[in-house]
Amino acid sequence: MAELAKVWLTLAVVGLIMIILAFAIQGMPLGFLAAGAGIAWTKWRRPSPLKRFFWGRPAVLTGLFFVAGEGTALALQNLCQLTHGIAVERFALALGGAFAGLAATILLHRIFKGLLMPSIFDFVNDPQALQAFVNGESEQQHQTAYAVESLYPFDVDGASEEVAEVVIGQDGIVRDVVALISRRIEMQRKHKPLGVVLFVGATGAGKTELAKALSDLIFGVDKLLRFDCNEMVESSSTQRLIGSPPGYVGSEQGGQLTRGIQRNRTGLILFDEVEKAHPDVYKVLMGLFDEGRITEQSTGQTMDASGHLIVLTSNAEHQKIADLVKNEQDPAVRRIGVKDALASVFRPEQLARIDEIYAFPPLDRLAMVRIVAKSLQHLAHEAGIELVKVDAAVLIDAVTMHERMQQYGIRELLRVVEKRVVDRLFDARRAGHSQVRIAVHGDAVQVLPAETSTVTGGNHAATA
Repeated sequence: MAELAKVWLTLAVVGLIMIILAFAIQGMPLGFLAAGAGIAWTKWRRPSPLKRFFWGRPAVLTGLFFVAGEGTALALQNLCQLTHGIAVERFALALGGAFAGLAATILLHRIFKGLLMPSIFDFVNDPQALQAFVNGESEQQHQTAYAVESLYPFDVDGASEEVAEVVIGQDGIVRDVVALISRRIEMQRKHKPLGVVLFVGATGAGKTELAKALSDLIFGVDKLLRFDCNEMVESSSTQRLIGSPPGYVGSEQGGQLTRGIQRNRTGLILFDEVEKAHPDVYKVLMGLFDEGRITEQSTGQTMDASGHLIVLTSNAEHQKIADLVKNEQDPAVRRIGVKDALASVFRPEQLARIDEIYAFPPLDRLAMVRIVAKSLQHLAHEAGIELVKVDAAVLIDAVTMHERMQQYGIRELLRVVEKRVVDRLFDARRAGHSQVRIAVHGDAVQVLPAETSTVTGGNHAATA
């Protein structure tokens, strides 16, 4: 690509010299008009590949626009004069003008498409000097913009269904979040992250799982930067995010957050249980939430996070918020109540930087049945055996009765189910069975070969 770009640039320069030497004054007004109009259009539209790149060298674009207009004018004028009599010099001027105009136009097209940008550094003897006038942050923004464009368009309905298969029981929130991501990707707001969202509400309702599912299914595998804020209770935790000060041990390694953003131009940044983080950690993140950028302490380099979705999760006032979401039907009243509950934990300037707050309701019984059935299939797969039938609803009743559990969350329920089932799955595999089913008698749980005909308790007939 560099060689091709050099050829076109050489042709444009040669054409310009030919025009000047060949009485180019004939088409000068159109050349100036083309240069002025081209620069005005470029500043108005500000094409993505040119974000502040050429503004330090305005003569480059001006000259190319001038050559394009001047060459075209010269070609047309001399072609018109050929009708009055064949003249070799007129034909040469027409051909030279057309050639120079075409070369300049193609070069401009390649620049505006961003195809020439990687080769610009090949035209100077001192790339460091050129890099000095090229703003490193704007180059990051250019790369991020292209990475974000590659995500769009995507099917909101299809993506919502895929995420809802992973995060069970929160279909409404799933669709709202996916729609938000779609809008923000299409908007490509300058100097802003794709979004800053806060997940609050009932524990075990799928807040963290939703963040992980969004990362995998929308941004791609290995695009998740996750930080557990219960590990950031000290002021020094900021160094984990943005690196140590220069001269300190490990400063050359940078920060996990800043280097992660630099490595992936798009992705999802998750701050789990953010209310537990030290106040200094939140101060460091304010610029990230507000302008989509953060500066690495060890190097002073500013990282562009405008291609990332930032997700915060919090269990603050979870019981109060869960009850509010469950009992309040008016969305406006519910939204105000959630913000009032969070005001006791988060400062106003922190809440002001959050685009959307999603309050998760407690999982209903149907969602728990689906989650338990899915978990049992996963356990059977890990045990190397196929689970062909299980009545998850009856199983839940059996284990909660056996453990005398009056109130329980999904995490506690899954832990008890695993304790009652997993050993029996391995026993069945060791006995040589490849397919099994789970039968329930009272509060007793049995793992039986699939071909055994034993009547299970209950009237449910859910098949996992």
